[in-house]
Amino acid sequence: MHITKVVGGLRYDTAKAEEICRLSKGRPGDWNTEETALYRTSKGAFFLAGEGGARSRWGKRVSDGLTGGEGLIPVTVEEARTFAEENADAETVVAFFEVEEA
Repeated sequence: MHITKVVGGLRYDTAKAEEICRLSKGRPGDWNTEETALYRTSKGAFFLAGEGGARSRWGKRVSDGLTGGEGLIPVTVEEARTFAEENADAETVVAFFEVEEA
């Protein structure tokens, strides 16, 4: 999936950014199905991009309800780290984010 979007004067492009990790849940056709990836741009900005069913984060409102969709959302470093901690292995999290020993 290739998505490009300009947000706040900044261009985000899944084809040019590095994918860090991915969340895949549900089955195609399910209302809650979701395919979302975390990316980092060459300048260090993070964003989520994906597609999903009507009840996923990518669902869209239409006149008579909801439908599936796709999108791109810039996220903060903290939001990116949380997504990575929930969806990537420890080595990936350490490679992209500052992590302290417990």
